[in-house]
Amino acid sequence: MYPALEIANQFINKGIAAGKPVTPMKLQKLVYLAHGLYLARHEKPLIQDKIQAWQYGPVIPAVYNAYKRYGNNPITKPVPTGGWVGEEYVDEATPLDRQAQDTIDFAWDIAKDFSAIQLSNWTHAQGSPWSQSVTQSYRNVSEQEPIDNDLIKEYFNEIIRRDVGE
Repeated sequence: MYPALEIANQFINKGIAAGKPVTPMKLQKLVYLAHGLYLARHEKPLIQDKIQAWQYGPVIPAVYNAYKRYGNNPITKPVPTGGWVGEEYVDEATPLDRQAQDTIDFAWDIAKDFSAIQLSNWTHAQGSPWSQSVTQSYRNVSEQEPIDNDLIKEYFNEIIRRDVGE
């Protein structure tokens, strides 16, 4: 599992390199998509952060907080990532394994040409993990409700089965 910010930075760099920089909203949806695909294909989480059911969709709080200053504007550079390794702070991201990188590449290929609004509408669709969490978990919207990874995995497994025709 990786910090969500490391996965987010992959998408930011891809967007900048392709001349299609992402907004904070689109970034949330891209990380969510990659996480769901990874759960379905590899039966383990891509990100270590919890995805929460907020009033306006699934949100990864660390990604939200790191990039909210951009508002609806394209993100121009990723935030630094790194962390403590033993007693030493390493100022660089953890290298991604092949499965993680393939999943990020696949998610980017699927979603790069969709707008943030189109991706948001998809995450809000009836039967989506977000809609199920909102329906099951609370009536007065709370921004702290996690979306269960098993629910996300089941949803993405169904999408893969339907689209691949298994």
